[in-house]
Amino acid sequence: MMTQSLLPSVAHQAASRVAVPAGFAFDRLSDAGFVGQWALGSMGLEPVGDGVFRGCSLFDGSAAFVEVRADRALGLIDFHVGTEQVRRPRIFIRVTPGAVLGLDEDACLVTLHALRAADAPDDRWARTCLTHEAEILLIKAQLETAFAGAGA
Repeated sequence: MMTQSLLPSVAHQAASRVAVPAGFAFDRLSDAGFVGQWALGSMGLEPVGDGVFRGCSLFDGSAAFVEVRADRALGLIDFHVGTEQVRRPRIFIRVTPGAVLGLDEDACLVTLHALRAADAPDDRWARTCLTHEAEILLIKAQLETAFAGAGA
């Protein structure tokens, strides 16, 4: 696992090698139901219409609204986050096939990126960075467990 934490910063990333094929990881990570199992700021995502999902922050119980936009060709999943009315592309995941990095075909690199809004206070940004470092561990564990359970 690799993480990067430099405050104050404008972006943060956390990454992990995951022992599942890239296609499997991409399919799961672009499914809002799966995302709602590891995203601590938007747990239990449920559809509210027009590709928008509503979840709940484990930190303060506030509502979190998320759109998931996936581009399989790029291995890129954008998460537009914010209010029910306005969401911005601030979080994204890139799934890199193992072969691209000289890893086994049944492995991939999952990188979770966050972009800092200009008005994000240092304490809130620090929480986002630390949360993503925990979430990459959850992503790895949940993907590998799901893949093993799929009989692969």
